[in-house]
Amino acid sequence: MISGEAQYFRSAYPLLPREQVRVGHGYSEAPLKASIPARYRDGQGGIDLEQVKRDQRRARSDVIRTVIGRLSRLGGSRG
Repeated sequence: MISGEAQYFRSAYPLLPREQVRVGHGYSEAPLKASIPARYRDGQGGIDLEQVKRDQRRARSDVIRTVIGRLSRLGGSRG
């Protein structure tokens, strides 16, 4: 029983029961591929890291712009 548990935690999917992930003689990559939005996939089955970085920069800029806008409205209404 202990060796079975050790193998379970060394698997590629430690949080999923083996029966749900096991396909044929190997493990399915479907859960990982399904979790990556099509926008971030490159044409070769990987992740387009440059697109991810662009989106992160845009999101940071949007947050900063929103915070500054709210602060300026808050400061302007106290005048």
